[in-house]
Amino acid sequence: MGILAIVVAAVLVLGIVLMVKAVQGIREDVSAPAPEPTTTEAAAPGPEASEGSGACPPDSVRVAASTDEDEYEDGEEPELTIEVTNGHDADCIIDVGEAHQEFVIERDGDTVWSSRYCAATGEDDEAATNPLVFPAQSSKKASLTWPRIPVDDECRQTDESFPAGEYALVVKLGETESEPARFSLVEEAGDGASEPAGDEGSAGEDTADDDSAGEDTADDDSAGEDAADGDSGDG
Repeated sequence: MGILAIVVAAVLVLGIVLMVKAVQGIREDVSAPAPEPTTTEAAAPGPEASEGSGACPPDSVRVAASTDEDEYEDGEEPELTIEVTNGHDADCIIDVGEAHQEFVIERDGDTVWSSRYCAATGEDDEAATNPLVFPAQSSKKASLTWPRIPVDDECRQTDESFPAGEYALVVKLGETESEPARFSLVEEAGDGASEPAGDEGSAGEDTADDDSAGEDTADDDSAGEDAADGDSGDG
């Protein structure tokens, strides 16, 4: 009986120990936060950082200058045109905003006028930037009228003038510059020709006066003859 009692007691103790460990394990599972699953997101394919803006490569952007006429007389205002071309083999973006454009008039290699002199656009102006998508190998044009009013680089009118002669238009877009497009300002035909015409008219009038004087002299001679005839008849 003594051995049986010892065995029963040992079984009870072992059972109690197992039950305590089981309860502790349940408490630890409940209190511990559940581990967050770790996943690796695959990077989406995309362009390199230098291509992310979609801007055309600088060496593929070309500009050309042109005018609507080759010669302009006094009072005629030239129309200046910039043509922007995307020479790239893919569609891309070129910013053609007024802050990037410049029209320059040169004479004998010196700048005599620039569209920047009186530009009203600033960084906050809506027209300052104008990014446009250019299809591959395509071009777009923009024009302005040159008023032929001499101003300095602060838009103050000067006493200078634009004399007759040859001029050149150069257009710029950012760092890209065009070849010069040449044109001429000419004087109106016939300037100063009215004076000789007036002199000829005056000379004609003088001749007419001489003719009139001759006629008066002839009339006087005729009157003298009549008087002589009258004297002869009285005799």
